[in-house]
Amino acid sequence: MMDVYLPLAFAVILGLTYYFSNKYSIRHKEWNKKIISFSAGVSITYILLELFPVFTEGALILNKLLFVSILVGFIAHHIIEKEIYKHNHRHELVKMLSLEENIFSFVYHIIIGAVMVTFFKSSVIQGVLFFIPMVFYTFLSTLPTSPHPKKIKGALLSGATFIGAVIGVVLWTVIPSWFQFMLMGLAIGALLFTVIRHHIPFGRRGRIGWFTIGFSAYSLLIILSWYI
Repeated sequence: MMDVYLPLAFAVILGLTYYFSNKYSIRHKEWNKKIISFSAGVSITYILLELFPVFTEGALILNKLLFVSILVGFIAHHIIEKEIYKHNHRHELVKMLSLEENIFSFVYHIIIGAVMVTFFKSSVIQGVLFFIPMVFYTFLSTLPTSPHPKKIKGALLSGATFIGAVIGVVLWTVIPSWFQFMLMGLAIGALLFTVIRHHIPFGRRGRIGWFTIGFSAYSLLIILSWYI
């Protein structure tokens, strides 16, 4: 039963993280830079050392065409963002980008919830290793956005991960393995784009020391999990 309740519990935590990180922002610029740099180190390490290898092992067994899902997840966000910039005037961009971010975030967090169930079904360690970068992703993705004016809207968007987890738990026995890995590929592609495009500080931005701490600590944690 733990593999049922744990993903649901962690999905609730992700939902609360989304809600409160959207409601409150970190006004201290120095701490903002540190958190972003640390999160980028954790996220890129998890993608390259754990998430992508796990997906690759499954895709090579099931079907190599599953790798296309990573590409789709990566370019979907990019194309939508580019189309909005291309076809909207400057005064409309903020509204359209906010709408796109909300829709994409809602769908993506449903996928995250379903994928999290897959990892917890595999093992608690894999589930927790997946959960930690998702917390950082959720936290940082909502900081730049404007707070939701309506509590109902905020609650709906915050509940996306829980909805995905419930779907994953209920339909676990009927969802084929290839579909589970396709969702994982979409999550990898979208996460990789977001981390590279928005989270890894470029130029003089960010703090290299905190980035180093992030990837060093999470690399050690992932490597230790291989031998447990």
